[in-house]
Amino acid sequence: MPSPTARYRPMGVDVQLVGDLPEVQAALEAGLGRYPDDLGVAGSLHISVRRHPDQPGDPAWPHVQAADGDHELVVRCGSAVATLRYADGSVDLDVPTSLAAVPDALRLFVESVFTASLVRAGRLHAVHSALVVSDGIGLVLRGPSGAGKSTLTYSCLRRGMGVCSDDWVYAPAHTRPERFAGYPWRMMMTEDASSRFPELVGRVTVPHPAAEGRKVPVVPPADQQVPVATAHALVLLDPDPTLSLRAVSVDEATERFWSSALPTEQEHLAPDWVVSLSTLPAFVLRRGTDPIAATQALADLAASLR
Repeated sequence: MPSPTARYRPMGVDVQLVGDLPEVQAALEAGLGRYPDDLGVAGSLHISVRRHPDQPGDPAWPHVQAADGDHELVVRCGSAVATLRYADGSVDLDVPTSLAAVPDALRLFVESVFTASLVRAGRLHAVHSALVVSDGIGLVLRGPSGAGKSTLTYSCLRRGMGVCSDDWVYAPAHTRPERFAGYPWRMMMTEDASSRFPELVGRVTVPHPAAEGRKVPVVPPADQQVPVATAHALVLLDPDPTLSLRAVSVDEATERFWSSALPTEQEHLAPDWVVSLSTLPAFVLRRGTDPIAATQALADLAASLR
């Protein structure tokens, strides 16, 4: 087996990269390579990369297809293919020349196989939630797509809070749900959500594999990027137009958590782990129509938990 070109330990996972494709190494270092190594996830991933000449239709970004089977995950974008074999955590990544010049595409490939490998192995829980930090108090914001997670996260960012993630957070599967890794280096907002903030109106959009096809990138200031945060409360978002915040029981928090679960969460999240998460102080935020007012409610909540 060839010697690794580079080695990393994001979240405690041994990631080896083999192949002369510096663009993939740069993509890995822009995301996965920035995580600390003390989250306790463990496991390994061996990624072999190579480049091939363009085929008709390349680069096909952001049109991505994934086929997840019992033994392997295959992710395609035009002639680019990433094949993850679950049994041994090995990945073959074969990209055309033109796609090697699209950092967002390369990041999606390496980050998706990393997450899928660890979730399938039962080492990592991937949770469709945002996480913001106000003076050291971490608030998990949970709700279905369209519930306002990114809008509230950006509003919290404007107020000076730290951002762990606006969309997905990750935690070791075999410990209590306390420390979460996020993706604080960049947020991707829909044009509709970004239009609520004057400074984002007219921002350049970038191609994105979500249904909208394009999103507005937002890079939080470095001192507000929080790669790993401790959760102190679970906030369940309700789109009710009348703003309110109320504490809820473990049972209601658990029920509301599962009601917004995506299929991958229903398949892989351990029920006992979700109940444990719901034993944190839990609240329902009816977010109203003004994200600034909802952010004030979150700031007041964080202050009450200090």
